[in-house]
Amino acid sequence: MLYVVKIGDEEFRFTQDQLDSEPGNYLANHFLQGVNLRSDAAEVGDRNLLLEKDPLLFRLIQAHLRGYEVLPIPDSSIPGYMTKESAVENLMRDARSLGLRRLEQKMAQYQMSLTRGTQVKLPIAQKKYKLATLKGTWRAIDITETGFKTLLERFINARNFQPFLPENFELSGYTIAVCWRDVNESQASEKGITTYGHGALLESND
Repeated sequence: MLYVVKIGDEEFRFTQDQLDSEPGNYLANHFLQGVNLRSDAAEVGDRNLLLEKDPLLFRLIQAHLRGYEVLPIPDSSIPGYMTKESAVENLMRDARSLGLRRLEQKMAQYQMSLTRGTQVKLPIAQKKYKLATLKGTWRAIDITETGFKTLLERFINARNFQPFLPENFELSGYTIAVCWRDVNESQASEKGITTYGHGALLESND
């Protein structure tokens, strides 16, 4: 003998053994003990029941009562108006409303595993660069990454640049990549050539 659940134009057929596979569920109570399911259910004969459920999700419930594993939920079983997360939540609610305790517990565990496995992708922080010069006091201006690399290369290749350790100079959130003094500063100034005197390149700690 088959028992039929109708959802829209679709029919889902169950045997008594399938209905009894989860003792005490509402479908079994309705068909086998004559207990009406819910106020939104309507009897159509002794072996028929109308339900307002999503047919794709209910197909998973039918598979569960047939003894099949339904997790993880395949994409083809997710209604087009639901996300994967909402489909998991809604199937768990359907299982709860139908008294399918084992399926509800499986869904709860599966939902927890999805939550633990979710990683929020944060935007990659872009480094910032500054050029600091000493003219009485240290002053820093923003420069591009290209500018930073150009000045760094200039420091490496220029003979008149000598590294030194600055005193009482730090900038919150930045690390000094290199600090130098121009040993030819006085000569260059006499010729009208722009120099940085004492300078430093800094990069952010991001």
